Amino acid sequence: MTAPARPGGGTRLLIGNDLTEEARNGDGWVRWGVQRLLWFARDGDVVVLPVDPDPDFLRHATALTGTDCATLRVVVPPPGPPGSEPGLLTADRLAHEGFRTALRRALGGRAVRRVVALWPDVTVAELARSLEAEHALPGHAFLRQGGGLLVNSKAVFRAVAAGAGVPLPPGTVCSAPQEAEDQIDEFFRAGRPVILKHEYLSSGTGNEIVSPVAGIRPIGARRVVRLTGRPAVRAHLAAHWDRLTSGGRRRLVAEEYVPDSTAHFAEFLITERGAELAGHGEMVSAPLATAEIIPSPGLTPAQRTRLVDGGRALCGPLKAMGYRGRLSADAIATPDGRILFTEYNGRVTGSTPIYGVIGEQVVGPDYARERVLLETVWPDGWHISSFRDAERRIEAAGLAYDRTTRTGVMLISAFDPRRRAVMYCVVAESLPAAREQQRRLGDVFSTRPAAPAAARHT
Repeated sequence: MTAPARPGGGTRLLIGNDLTEEARNGDGWVRWGVQRLLWFARDGDVVVLPVDPDPDFLRHATALTGTDCATLRVVVPPPGPPGSEPGLLTADRLAHEGFRTALRRALGGRAVRRVVALWPDVTVAELARSLEAEHALPGHAFLRQGGGLLVNSKAVFRAVAAGAGVPLPPGTVCSAPQEAEDQIDEFFRAGRPVILKHEYLSSGTGNEIVSPVAGIRPIGARRVVRLTGRPAVRAHLAAHWDRLTSGGRRRLVAEEYVPDSTAHFAEFLITERGAELAGHGEMVSAPLATAEIIPSPGLTPAQRTRLVDGGRALCGPLKAMGYRGRLSADAIATPDGRILFTEYNGRVTGSTPIYGVIGEQVVGPDYARERVLLETVWPDGWHISSFRDAERRIEAAGLAYDRTTRTGVMLISAFDPRRRAVMYCVVAESLPAAREQQRRLGDVFSTRPAAPAAARHT
């Protein structure tokens, strides 16, 4: 089928790339995780993915967005060298002459009017240049010089936030073990725990907490390590410095960990006109990221204002540097009511399709006033055999999203064969109602699906 003409001519090029090779967390999730790009697809788009899309997820997502998937052109570059991660769109794959030829064929002579990438990598800027489409990639000049790393670095974030007057947890950026030891010792002498953060790894996977006292729960970090005295701190850093800093190539953030805080985000779209608030929500971890609640239910109006104002203040310097695109400002609400900013993420985040597509487009522009979106990682102990298996069982239980009531469950990711899981989003009129739908889902999936008759054993 010929792709439909676009108003004003040209088409969009969507690129499903993950974090740059040096920044990704290496857990193999990318080949299914990047397929969230399909939520943004519209009629006639050309979509570049590292692997063929899950056909059931493609059908599910486009049915909800109203996109005619028959008009999409999906291009998958040839695989990288043996042993490389097949889920990554590496520089060599995007530069492969066979891919460039296939991409031009998919474009069919149409000009590229907009490039949309999940991660603002220099390889995307180079691909846009090769297509003579620099104008179609906002902030191209900034990205061409490696600017994507600056807007995703936890170390750069602390410098930008401090310069902009945005409140931060006390701490510092460390380039050497001695600097980290000095900072940790200062906190420990005051009896305060410290969170150590890899400069780039996401979702808490690069974080760990060290504490001079017992009883600290690891929220937003893989673990808590209790250390007693400066020699123990020195020994711990010596043993784990390479892991925490990618062999010393990256910096380490050491900042005060505030127990019993809640985590929140405010996401903005930075354009030539300025920074526009796009969405906000609460992030739930146990100990790593497990769920998001949109909009954020746990903040007072004054706290929400401080979250938005602080996030907007972070956008100013990045806009001045030439960055254009999504910027998620993350913060904690402490037990005493403070809002302290902890990092930013200059990319399309996991939250972006939840509020920007499922919220704004599927549920409706009033979603933030009328509905709660509860996005959740598939829990351990829930059993499915495929995406279609999950979809069928949700439908059979009467829990599938209903356009009339604007409530129900959507599956929001491709099937992860490694964990045999998908991610899902509950849309409800209130958070208690969303929790009740979660409970009913647990009843559906906490038992294994029956095997087909031909496969049963007696």
